[in-house]
Amino acid sequence: MEDFRDFITEKKEDEPYRLVILSHDDPLDPNETAPLIRDKAKEIGIDVFLAELMGCYLEDDKGDNKLLYTYPVDKDGKAELPSMKTDAEYAEPIVMNPKDTLVMVRGLNAKDGCASWWTMARTLEHAGFKLINSVKCNEVCNDKWYNQMMFQRHDIKTPETYLIRHSEGASLAAEKLNHKYPMILKTSIGSQGVGVMWVESEKALSGIVQLLYREDKYIDIILQEHIKNTYDVRVIVVAGEIMGSMKRPVIDGDFRSNVSQGSQPEMFELTELEKTESLRAAKAVDGDIVGVDFIPAKNREKEKPYFIEVNSTPGLTGIEAAINKAKTPENKTLKKKGKSITTDILNHMKIVLKKFKTKDLSKGNKA
Repeated sequence: MEDFRDFITEKKEDEPYRLVILSHDDPLDPNETAPLIRDKAKEIGIDVFLAELMGCYLEDDKGDNKLLYTYPVDKDGKAELPSMKTDAEYAEPIVMNPKDTLVMVRGLNAKDGCASWWTMARTLEHAGFKLINSVKCNEVCNDKWYNQMMFQRHDIKTPETYLIRHSEGASLAAEKLNHKYPMILKTSIGSQGVGVMWVESEKALSGIVQLLYREDKYIDIILQEHIKNTYDVRVIVVAGEIMGSMKRPVIDGDFRSNVSQGSQPEMFELTELEKTESLRAAKAVDGDIVGVDFIPAKNREKEKPYFIEVNSTPGLTGIEAAINKAKTPENKTLKKKGKSITTDILNHMKIVLKKFKTKDLSKGNKA
């Protein structure tokens, strides 16, 4: 597919792009970011349409247009889905054209979700639509081992990491880490810190691995060197440029730093080396809008950080909260100055889309 920077360009100021956000509202993973993007987009004149992946489908319309049918999504991002007790009707279809519509897919997940959602994403790419992020990017980022392989391929520094290749392979993986406990064990598929475990001994390692394989005999598990730290860093990268970064302190009584697990984020200033390496990490996974996570080195100016993973559907509520708490040199909150990373992202996308010549997006994409 075409590069994000080449999607649509040199459009008139009164011709903003349209954005369709395909996502899934799950009780365990509430749809918070999509309504945030929609509300910020409305402030700067961008039309945003929220669509629910569960039950949605596409139909051909005139020319290159597609009609997207979806169940209604309310102002809070909640989908009105049918159940055994209640019925629900489809909303008016969303008219989409690859020449002026970006599609942000936030519901592709390798563990929870329908395989047909991936088929829809591939169908949209085939029809010439620019997906944020691409199917390829989602495939890499949804699989921690695949993500690790891409880091290694591009010579990006990470904690030492090994795959436990079968139910009796834990000891071999621990041996490669010189049996240096504690270690971090992760299921290859998982998000928001779920599936990440602290392992303090070989006995504990063996028990955890046996339990995981009993629940799923085809599970992929990775074992990782523990890098001692009090915080990690999330960097938001958009189209090859850094939009913002935040420090996520390790949660009291825990070893994780996910905002979804309770970490209180703070704004964070990157070194030039951290900026360069974060951009390389985003590029390694073919990311357009991603969250890059790393543990800083002791000497941040001279030593590369340890990269953990790249998130293809980064939440924005955490970094917005950090911005709202941050102070300017005049001791005024950034919020009072109208600062919003979501607005920055949307404006940056507009600039990128106007910078290059319009491509014939449908060329070569017809079956």
